[in-house]
Amino acid sequence: MDATEQELIAEVLEGHPVSFEPLVVKYQPRAFAIARRYARREDEGEDIVQTVFIKAYSKLSSCRGDAPFEHWLMRIATFTCYDFRRKYP
Repeated sequence: MDATEQELIAEVLEGHPVSFEPLVVKYQPRAFAIARRYARREDEGEDIVQTVFIKAYSKLSSCRGDAPFEHWLMRIATFTCYDFRRKYP
C-alpha cells in the first residue's frame, strides 16, 4: 500500500470520512469493470459498486496494509459480485 493510501485510511479511521472519497474516485472504474462482468444491466453494476464501497468503508479497520489497498478492495468487489449472482441467478 502506498503512503498516500495509508494516510487516507488512517484519516478515515480517525474520524474523517471525507478522506475516503479519493480512494473511491481512484478505484471506482476498476470496481465497476469487475461488477460489469457479473451484472446483466448497467444499473446492477452501479448497485454492486456502491455496495463494494459501503462494505470497504465499514470494514476499513480490517485492512492490514501488508498488501496493496487495491488488492483488498478488489477482493471485496469480487466477493460482492459472487453474493449478487447467488441472490440474483
